[in-house]
Amino acid sequence: MGVFELVVLMMNYVGVFAFAVSGALKGIDKDMDIFGCAFLGLATAFGGGVIRDIIAGNVPPLAFRSEPDFIVAIVAITVTICMYRRVSNVIGLLPYFDAVGLGAFAALGGTVALNAGLGPLGVMFASMFTGAGGGIIRDVLAGEIPLIFTREFYATAALIGGASLYILSSFVSLEVAMFISALITTILRIASIKFGWNLPKVKNSVI
Repeated sequence: MGVFELVVLMMNYVGVFAFAVSGALKGIDKDMDIFGCAFLGLATAFGGGVIRDIIAGNVPPLAFRSEPDFIVAIVAITVTICMYRRVSNVIGLLPYFDAVGLGAFAALGGTVALNAGLGPLGVMFASMFTGAGGGIIRDVLAGEIPLIFTREFYATAALIGGASLYILSSFVSLEVAMFISALITTILRIASIKFGWNLPKVKNSVI
């Protein structure tokens, strides 16, 4: 296995783990039972990856063919449920795990588009759909309007991460570009949480 394949594999595991934790935490917050939390964790973990593989024409998606991915998600969900019984404020970690998952999957989705020969817009939108897909599925299943449509700097962070991936790939190796892109997306997402960054809403627009 080459360096590029290893980086892709590791980032995929990071994304799966982080989003599985995010989904399980959302299930706990919604007072779901163990099955509900596990199902929401799996849906969140694999939603972005399924979108990524469909974009790449890689069917059936890896999520349905890779036992290691499934094991990583189950371990993440199990650890989350066990931690929740011991740490009262664990729900507060949800946005941060979500940010890590967003960064990892946005970088992977953009890389898929880049390798398929797509231009900057294609790479950016592949990053957005792949990164935000799991979170959208999680919120819909939890009975909420997806976070991406209502508040905070979410999809925009993935778009910027995709743009940075496209630009950086011309100057550094794809492995380095992926890592920096994931880091940029994650930092932007966390900063939006810390500082309350939001895109303007139509009702409040002066236009």
